[in-house]
Amino acid sequence: PRTMTARAGNDGEFLWETGGFTLPGAVVGDMLIPGRPGTAISILTGEEWMREQPHTGETAGWSYDRAYGCNTLNASPNLLLYRTGYAGFFDLEFDTGTGTFSGFRSGCTANMLAADGVVNALDYTRTCTCSYQQQTSLALVHMPEDSNIEFWTRYDASAPNPERYGVNFGAPGRRTDRTKELVWHDEEGTFRRHPSAIVENGGGLDWVAASIKEFNNDEEAEIELYDLIETEYTVRLHFTELDEDVEPGDRVFDVLIDGEEVLTGVDVVEMAGGSLRGLVEEVSVDANMTMTVELRKTEDSELDPVIAGIELTANDVELAAAN
Repeated sequence: PRTMTARAGNDGEFLWETGGFTLPGAVVGDMLIPGRPGTAISILTGEEWMREQPHTGETAGWSYDRAYGCNTLNASPNLLLYRTGYAGFFDLEFDTGTGTFSGFRSGCTANMLAADGVVNALDYTRTCTCSYQQQTSLALVHMPEDSNIEFWTRYDASAPNPERYGVNFGAPGRRTDRTKELVWHDEEGTFRRHPSAIVENGGGLDWVAASIKEFNNDEEAEIELYDLIETEYTVRLHFTELDEDVEPGDRVFDVLIDGEEVLTGVDVVEMAGGSLRGLVEEVSVDANMTMTVELRKTEDSELDPVIAGIELTANDVELAAAN
C-alpha cells in the first residue's frame, strides 16, 4: 500500500520507487502531484520537484496546501482543482498558491473539471452531511474585466521574482495582473474596500487601489524590500485615499527611496481628483540588493501617509546577471 513504482514504457526497466505518496495523483508535464497536500515528484526520476527562489537560488520541495477538505484533486495545465473548505484551486500557471471559489463546495469525490477554459463543477454532494450553499451543478468562466469578482491565493507558493513583482498592502492574498503577467504579493495593511468601490484606478489596478497601509505617529513610515537585483529599477508607487471625508491638504507627504527624495508634496486627494481614486507615480531607482521606501509626513499635514502598492521592474536583468 502507498508504494509506487515507475518503469520505462519501452522495455519495462525499473526506474524508481517511492512510498507515502497519496493516490490518485495528477500528472502535469513531468511533475507528478499527490492527490492530497504533499510534495510533488518528478515522474522521470522520482525525486522531489523543487521550487527555486529566483534570486538566491535556494530550493525547497514543491507542494500545495488547503484549509481542509476530504477529496483528492483533478488537474489541468493551469489549475489544480480540489476542496479547501469550499471549492478550491491552486494556480499552476504563476505558482501563486491556493484560492477558493467561495459560496459552494466541491464533493467528497473530486467533481471539478477544467475543459477549454471552463471550470465544470458537477454536484456530487447529495450524500454529504456537512451543509454548504448551492448544492447544484454549475460552470465557471473567466471574467477578469469584472471588478466585482475577486480571486486571491494563499498558502504555499513561489517567492517574489526580483525581476518584476508587486507588493499589495492590505490585500487578502496574492493576485496576478495578467496583462503584465506580474504577481502581486500581499503585505500587512490597515484598511480595505471592495475593488468595485474604486471610482478610477489612475492607470493602476482596482484591486491594488482598494487596500492601503496607513502609517501612524508611533511607527516609522519605512518599507524594506529585500532580495533585489543590483540594477536600475522602474518603481511604480500606487496610492489611494479610501477615507471619503479627507479633503485636499489634509494628508500630504514626501516619498524617499534609499534616502533620496523622489516625490514631493504628495496629496492623493488633490492629485487623483478625489477619494476612491488611484494615483500612480513612476520613478527610476538604482538598487543594491535592497530598497527602502520612506513616506515622510509634511509639517502642515493633519493626517499620516498612506500607500496602496509598490510595483518593481528591473530594467536590465542581463546586466545584473553579468555583475
